[in-house]
Amino acid sequence: MRILPECRWRFSPEYRNLQLHVNCALCGAPDVEHGGLCPACDRLSSFFTLTLDPVRDTTGPLHGEAAKPAFAPGHSFGDRYTIVELVGAGGMGQVYKALDKQLNRTVALKLIRPGLQMKPASLQRFRRELTLAQQVSHPNVCRLHDLGEVEGALYISMEFIHGQALEDLMRSMGHLSPRQTITLGRQICAGLAAVHARDIVHRDLKPGNVMVDRTGHAVLMDFGMAYHPGDEKLTSEGSVLGTLAYLSPEHARGQTVDVRSDIYTLGVILYEMLAGRRPPGDDGPLPLALREVGERCSPPSEFTPEVPAVLDTIVLRCLERDPARRFATAAELEQALAQAGTALSTVLMAAPPPPRPAGRSWRRRALAGAGVVALLAAAIALSRLVPPAPSQPARPVSLAVLPLAYEGPRDSAYLKDIVPLVMGEALRSAPGIEVAPFASSRGFGPREDVRSVARQLGVTHVLSGRLAVAESRAELALSLSGSDGKALWSEGRQVPATGLLAEADRLSNAVLGALGRRSPTPKGPSRSAHALELYLQGQTFLEGWDVERNYARAEEAFRAASAADEAFAPARAGLALALFRLYRQTNDARLIEQAQGQAERALALAPSLPEGHLAQGVILLARGRSVEATTAFQRAEALAPADDNVCRQIARAYETLRRPEDAERMYQRAIDLRPEYWENYNAKAAFHRRTGQLEKAGTLFSRVIELRPGSDTGYLNKAGVLLWAGQFEAAEPLLITALRLNPSAEAHTNLGFVYYTLGRYEEAAREYRAATESGATQAEAFGSLGDAYRQMGRQPEAREAYGRAIALAEDRLRVNAKDAGLRAGLAMFLAGSGACGKARGEAQKAAQESGADAETEYYVAVAFAICGDRALAVRHTVRALEAGSVADLRTNPDLREVRADPAVRRRLK
Repeated sequence: MRILPECRWRFSPEYRNLQLHVNCALCGAPDVEHGGLCPACDRLSSFFTLTLDPVRDTTGPLHGEAAKPAFAPGHSFGDRYTIVELVGAGGMGQVYKALDKQLNRTVALKLIRPGLQMKPASLQRFRRELTLAQQVSHPNVCRLHDLGEVEGALYISMEFIHGQALEDLMRSMGHLSPRQTITLGRQICAGLAAVHARDIVHRDLKPGNVMVDRTGHAVLMDFGMAYHPGDEKLTSEGSVLGTLAYLSPEHARGQTVDVRSDIYTLGVILYEMLAGRRPPGDDGPLPLALREVGERCSPPSEFTPEVPAVLDTIVLRCLERDPARRFATAAELEQALAQAGTALSTVLMAAPPPPRPAGRSWRRRALAGAGVVALLAAAIALSRLVPPAPSQPARPVSLAVLPLAYEGPRDSAYLKDIVPLVMGEALRSAPGIEVAPFASSRGFGPREDVRSVARQLGVTHVLSGRLAVAESRAELALSLSGSDGKALWSEGRQVPATGLLAEADRLSNAVLGALGRRSPTPKGPSRSAHALELYLQGQTFLEGWDVERNYARAEEAFRAASAADEAFAPARAGLALALFRLYRQTNDARLIEQAQGQAERALALAPSLPEGHLAQGVILLARGRSVEATTAFQRAEALAPADDNVCRQIARAYETLRRPEDAERMYQRAIDLRPEYWENYNAKAAFHRRTGQLEKAGTLFSRVIELRPGSDTGYLNKAGVLLWAGQFEAAEPLLITALRLNPSAEAHTNLGFVYYTLGRYEEAAREYRAATESGATQAEAFGSLGDAYRQMGRQPEAREAYGRAIALAEDRLRVNAKDAGLRAGLAMFLAGSGACGKARGEAQKAAQESGADAETEYYVAVAFAICGDRALAVRHTVRALEAGSVADLRTNPDLREVRADPAVRRRLK
């Protein structure tokens, strides 16, 4: 290895890491210590490490040990900030996601570690740099808000970017396509041009300092500030790490730098984006900047053949050792990339997309600003993104349209959902606006706190309102608010009820005007209210919105919607999914054939409909055609790259087909897309609950409570996990809270279960009765009431309750004969009523169909125990324990003899 000029080497005390001390990157002074201030210019210096041994040093956070957070979530930092979570740590200190109560928005809060506190003169200089940075207002540059000090801790607050670092994106993908590289490169150039216009040289440009949100929007971070060594990443054994790889030759040698130094660094990044490696491409330990001047640098196309020659030329010009031979400005480089993009479009012209059908497209587009983007969604978003012109940069406006508050006759209540559905589609068809999928926004009530909705769905605006219907007239009042809760526009109109949907279209144009967007070209008449009503009914039964899922009724509604409007592609896609789920219940091969036909029909009507590709992927997956299914899923995500509902649907398909790893990956992708939206955590937690991973499920349900403390959902679901884990007393306060928020039948039933397991049978019976009086129509509520009466010796009342439970369970099994959990419950009810012959038959059937499901095995065990079949009860109890279920095994009076078995005792320990 050649010793670098102007550097000297020395070993750390552990003799495992080799430290490279270079001249100060800002003033050129020699032998600058790591992480400290340059003795000459009194600024934060650069520090690089050459790792020769793969074993990491563990002496502290600067050497790889994860820094412990100094502030816990929910703690206050001064009077202004509330800590949300720790999001990163580096040589300068720790970075937190925090709520700025003064600005009423989420910010990134960087706390400077105490060892880096500055002298007064240095602090003044740092403040001047911050002042300059605050003057840069550009969509591709992270906005800095404030520099201050709280109880001796120096901090910087800045814009919080929901996304991932370019570094992580490149590492995950290997390399980006030429089109993606041009798109991102132009945006970085636009941000650099704005920085350079203020006479600021970035000096620390690197992939870790470029964030990419989930729409493919690039944002420059940390400009005009010191280098952070804690962000270094190991590339290969014996390689130089960190910023050194991205420094220009003049910067690395401590010479004077100007904007052309940033141009060189951007050239390194462009090279890495295209080739998947840094220049010169041989993965040697020394960067190109510190090699011999005459050493050849291979063009990116040598490693990625699809890179066109024009991009090779641009990148290699950026990497010229002589600054005079590079592009003079970021604007000049951006123009060259734009011309390369035009040339690429000419050479790689794709086939034109199929013509869009008449009527509304129902296509879901990306929703900006919510969450760390999943890899595939980010890649697709980048490939679809049209590079913004630097002269007119604009981030997309994002909007959630909430269900309306409704007053009027019950038979017209469906309009409270249909009007937002119609308006959302009209707004989505306008350029430059992103609309949250209705599957997400409908989970919020019409009187929700706007700021909470905007935070959870990651949108910049919320449209809410009310609808009053009286006889033949309708009054529609709407209000548009920003994410800070301030009203920006409102309007109310009275129209004939028959003209409500046309009025919704006209109001959509008014909303677009308030958002500074142009109205789209009219695309034909709106859907009929009747077809939309049927479609909503289908979605309600398919997804369980407000009711229990019922795929037969979903099929009926979607068929009716398709008949009412033969060009209604989303109804065809919904019908395909309903038929698929009925197929999974019945194994009737004719249904899967019908489902495939409806999916194909949906795509013929609307080739760009995400739901159509989703349905096609689900069906292909069920038929064992995994590669084609993956392509269909990718197409669905490409058309809706930020639609977390699409990810949940794909996850559910994988889960249904017993592919838990793929299911978990897609549930997590939904969370990454919208990390503030409670439903995504709820869906993944329910998945963990179904697969017996109770600890993971409980953690995620706690997150649901944090995000939506005013809803009973999180409390109910976390209590359910605690019940299955056998922690009954811990579940009781959660259920009482849930009842206070919403006295539902489910909460009464589960609280009754707590009292039953604790032997408080009268209180259990009281709660079970309350559940049935609250409208519970599920067999489980009546079966549990029968259990309580049986333990109290009230046999006539027990038989009556069991009779209701058995009838309800048998009715549901006629619809879905493959529901093993319900069949196991029926076995319990039959056993409790004394019909042990039938109970044994149902229990054996359920056990054969369950696939070792924890809940089913537990119910089967209880049924056998009640009927005195001890050996079978023990066998299925052991299976339930192995699948992750504990429930009330330790306290259930029907399992007293089972608990005495050595095999059960061992596993209960």
